[in-house]
Amino acid sequence: MAECDHLLYAAEHYQYSAEQLELLQRTRDIGQSVVVAHASEVDIEGHYPAEAIEALAHAGLTTIAVPKSFNGFGGGWNGDVVILPLILMELASWCSSTSQVLALHNTGVQLVHALGSAQQQQFFFQEAIKGEMFASFGSEPGRDRFKLTSTLQQVENGFVLNGRKIFATGSPRAKWAIWRAVAAEETGEQKLLMPLVHLASEGITVIDDWNGIGQRGTGSGQVLANQVFVPQGHVLGDAGHYARFDDFFSAQFNIHFAAQFVGIGLGALREATQYIREKARSWSASGEGQAFDSIIQLRLGEWSAQLASAKSLVMHAAFLLQQFTIHKELNDVVKLAASQAKVIATKAVLEATSSLFQVMGASAATQACNFDRYYRNARTLTLHDPVDRHAALIGQYELGLKPDKTL
Repeated sequence: MAECDHLLYAAEHYQYSAEQLELLQRTRDIGQSVVVAHASEVDIEGHYPAEAIEALAHAGLTTIAVPKSFNGFGGGWNGDVVILPLILMELASWCSSTSQVLALHNTGVQLVHALGSAQQQQFFFQEAIKGEMFASFGSEPGRDRFKLTSTLQQVENGFVLNGRKIFATGSPRAKWAIWRAVAAEETGEQKLLMPLVHLASEGITVIDDWNGIGQRGTGSGQVLANQVFVPQGHVLGDAGHYARFDDFFSAQFNIHFAAQFVGIGLGALREATQYIREKARSWSASGEGQAFDSIIQLRLGEWSAQLASAKSLVMHAAFLLQQFTIHKELNDVVKLAASQAKVIATKAVLEATSSLFQVMGASAATQACNFDRYYRNARTLTLHDPVDRHAALIGQYELGLKPDKTL
């Protein structure tokens, strides 16, 4: 472990609660012992990170967003908002596919908490405690990303779902999926409905055709629903109910992505520094190792500072989101902080993961090393939401203009 890591880990004892530290350390132990051991294989073969998710479930870490009253850890909605980005950042430093699968799982569990009835919470939280994975499907084909074409038609004792989702992260192994849809009979403004769909239901087809250059283990392909029956009790809330919680989940979405960007960068920096200490060939005539090269020290220092800055912004936004659950007047402040974190985290991770090769040398670019997965994962994950729009939103706040509501 690098000296810088020791310093950062020591500082965590002054930043986070004992419970947060325990969960973070539990995640770090699994990252070091299980997740990283399969990360390169997950990337090369493009398969779901089954071993990592199984280890997390065995350690109870798939129940982070389950309330304490249901024997979970009480993270996220109406609980400890800060612990989730901490966990996701740590996991992303070892395998960002694993982190992204867990992020969407936690979104699904939190939506049960926010929207579900007492009976629904009792059933679905127990599913999470048993280790069942959740997914959260929003994206659909079509040029208008804000128009849902998935529909729910009311029938006796429930609904019939029809539609197609793309970027359906986690779908190859998830049991349940939040499937954002609209009422089939809706004629005016679309009102969102949130059915929880059993992915083994008749009429569901999971097509694991995700072939991105990075994030290759997330299983973010297509899922089709053709005349799928959804029981009445598996629809969370009423039509339009989600709008009451959209501000929280939209901000959290951006914070969680930014946390994973930082995690990818930190993982790349950790592996690069180890490579430089142990493997990199010296450019110095004196024969001293690359670790003693002042130019390399300077570059590593710059990237470390940039990532530390991005991490601070992510955690600042997370702390504000925690306060927003109590103080609703912080809504605009949280949006601004989340966008600032996303802008800086995007720049920091893309700079670090693409430039670290300069100080590692040509051998680091070999397929056997597979160091390029950090850049490919960062480049892929940062494309999910246009960062320029977040920079423009920040500019709107600076100018005192009405912010863009689509972010």
